[in-house]
Amino acid sequence: MPGAIPGAVGFAAFAAVKFGGYILAGVVLKKCEPLIAASSAKIAATRTGLGILLGPAMVAAAAFLTNPFMRNQQSSPIDQLFYPFLFTMRFFVWLLVIFLFTRQIGLSKSRLALYALAGAFWSCLLDVPGIALAFVSPGKISIC
Repeated sequence: MPGAIPGAVGFAAFAAVKFGGYILAGVVLKKCEPLIAASSAKIAATRTGLGILLGPAMVAAAAFLTNPFMRNQQSSPIDQLFYPFLFTMRFFVWLLVIFLFTRQIGLSKSRLALYALAGAFWSCLLDVPGIALAFVSPGKISIC
């Protein structure tokens, strides 16, 4: 069945949505932990950069690792194991990002984990507008 995937403009639109959302996450994190010296933009740039570097590999790994467990190959992997795997990977990426910006203030492990959990949830919510915008952006790549 022919189709199309987002091109460079769609990828940029997706990254822009994520970056904007991560700036907001940085603002909230700094309100919760006022001793964080880094700006919200620096936190967002770090998280977006890691997403750009690790994101495609995480999506490919999630698809590859969850594919054998699909009961019905016609159903979308997102409906089964794909998104829980991706959520878990996002948790660990947020854990790293938050740790990098809070290691000087001695944030407790439980608060670090709670913030990372909230960050992973936020990343998943940002997928909705990000993916929608990516797919309506010009410059799609046709697949036949």
